[in-house]
Amino acid sequence: MYKVLFIFLAFFNLTVFGQSIKELKEDLDNTKSDSQRMRLFYDLSSKYQFNDSEQAISYAEKLLELAIEKKDTNNIVYGKAMIAYSYYNLGALDKALKIYFEAHDIALESQQENLIDYIITHLALTYDEMGNYAKALEYYRQNIQYAEKYNLPEDKMIGLLNIADMYIRMEEYDSAEFYAENAIKLEDSTDKYIQSIAYINYGVALERNNDFDKALIYLLRGLEIQYSSDPDFAAISEAYLTISNIYLKKNSYQNALQFADSSVFNSKKSKSNYYLRKGYELRSKIHKSLGNESKAYDDLRKFVETNDKIYSEETTEKFLELQELYEAKQREAEINLLKHQSKLNKESITRKNILILATLIILLLLALFLAVYISRNRLKQKALTLLNSQNKEIEERNLQLGEMTEELKSQKEEIESHRDQLSEAYEILEKRNKDVTDSINYAQKIQNSLLPDLNIIKKSIPESFIFYKARDIVSGDFYWFHQKISNGEEIKFIASIDCTGHGVPGAFMSMIADALLSQIIIELDYDKPAAILSEMDRRLKIMLKQDDKYGNDGMEIGLCVIHTDKMIFAGAGHKLYYFKNNKLNVIRGNRFSLGESYIKHEKLDFENHIIPKDEPLMAYLFSDGIQDQFGGPKDKKYGIKRLRKYLESIHKEPVYQQEIHIKNIVKNWKGNKEQVDDMLLIGFRLN
Repeated sequence: MYKVLFIFLAFFNLTVFGQSIKELKEDLDNTKSDSQRMRLFYDLSSKYQFNDSEQAISYAEKLLELAIEKKDTNNIVYGKAMIAYSYYNLGALDKALKIYFEAHDIALESQQENLIDYIITHLALTYDEMGNYAKALEYYRQNIQYAEKYNLPEDKMIGLLNIADMYIRMEEYDSAEFYAENAIKLEDSTDKYIQSIAYINYGVALERNNDFDKALIYLLRGLEIQYSSDPDFAAISEAYLTISNIYLKKNSYQNALQFADSSVFNSKKSKSNYYLRKGYELRSKIHKSLGNESKAYDDLRKFVETNDKIYSEETTEKFLELQELYEAKQREAEINLLKHQSKLNKESITRKNILILATLIILLLLALFLAVYISRNRLKQKALTLLNSQNKEIEERNLQLGEMTEELKSQKEEIESHRDQLSEAYEILEKRNKDVTDSINYAQKIQNSLLPDLNIIKKSIPESFIFYKARDIVSGDFYWFHQKISNGEEIKFIASIDCTGHGVPGAFMSMIADALLSQIIIELDYDKPAAILSEMDRRLKIMLKQDDKYGNDGMEIGLCVIHTDKMIFAGAGHKLYYFKNNKLNVIRGNRFSLGESYIKHEKLDFENHIIPKDEPLMAYLFSDGIQDQFGGPKDKKYGIKRLRKYLESIHKEPVYQQEIHIKNIVKNWKGNKEQVDDMLLIGFRLN
């Protein structure tokens, strides 16, 4: 999806897109206003970001230098951010992140919310590009909260589209479509250019989710707006590329080829090697499908050449040169600061020397006067005076010694008193720490007592296992089981629940979830999973008092109700994986969590999914703890794809053997890394 320009749209005057570099430089030559010069430095740096990183950094440094001279905090932050963004475009994400955090510290110190939000946008995009999606999502949501607080629909749309883009790369296309669709709802409150980007991005999300007809409608809408004003050829190239993909998937190769040609043409106009590379790659596939082997080979060669341009040695050397230049200027600024401080120190020393000299002269004059005075007195008087002076000096020294002795004694007593207080405080803290630990350990016993007895589950569903591993002493993940007779039929309920947070907060939420399930299923005698989840959502919002307020508290749940001839599943944020005839089937639950109020909605309607028990099946319910665990040789997340493939490889084996496999793979993947989240995976076979 098209995302790059969002970093400017939220904080940047959109008229810059209508001005050429030449016009901006002419404005810079003619202006005498420092504030106007800083704005033009920013605009020029923005213009150069996508085709000349050296010029982009040069204008950003001029902005930073003038901002420091004028003590303009806002433009100091903007200058650093633009330098960091140049490194971002070169692929030096660690370097970019370091400079962004320098700007973030300055923004926090200024306590200006718009400045802080500006840097948070850059941090979100950088973490997104680095693949740290959890951190990126945290910052994107802060952007959306800021936009809602200050009624900024364009900023909210950009935040939602960035989240949609992130879910595209995570291959979670339902979530991507959901966020892009919510962005589109803000189209009447936003600029035409942003509307076009929103339409194109929504079209990309729909194409990935195989909703081709609807995708074409929104992609063509985006192109119509682009061509009605100053066109952004990179965005146009992305739209044509997606339309070509649609026709390729429909096996309409001639149409696919036509739009792939348009994508390549516009990529060249935008000077974007990224989209040009993708265009050549797609066109090569189309030629191959049409049987044009020579053309397919030619486009494949162009794809490789373009890819080499992006990652060439020349680009690497240019990045290193820019990095060395930036660090040299940083060192030069530090040296100039030290020189300035040295100069001030020398001036201070000179003033002190003058003062000392004047004091010595005064003392010398007083000494001469005293000598003249004493010489005029008789020798006896002189001796007497000298003797009295010596006696007085001895008495004063004795008095001083006595005062010093008392002061030392007082200090000793004070030190001993502080030592005793610290010792007492340490004992209190040690006791409190023990009390807290004892309380949490006791809370673990209480939580464990609420969990269903595994022997009862085994007796009811013999071929089942539960892998359960808390991150802390107590857990926000837990499993729930109940069986009852209804209308003469034995019904079994089994659920996986992932509450907000982990540790003590998660444990509190798990107790609430356990109580709600017991009330609704046992006391109120509900037996349809969709109705159970709807009632849980309603009651949870009332308990947490967050019907009309933003809140992150809630829980994700996957619930199976097992009858004699069928199994019914409903989910809130959880999926059901089950294998029939060695084929994996995935049932996605509702996207919302129970209790969620992040995006306002009416009472949640959940869907019952019926799976007949006409053939043996192996089913799995799980939280996101295993897939979010970092580890392995490259310290990456285990991921949902790897978990799915692993379940495919072991689902035929006996359940006790599957449990051993799951324990081993978690242990081996995690290694000596810290556990990220609570883990839960339930597996059961129905015959």
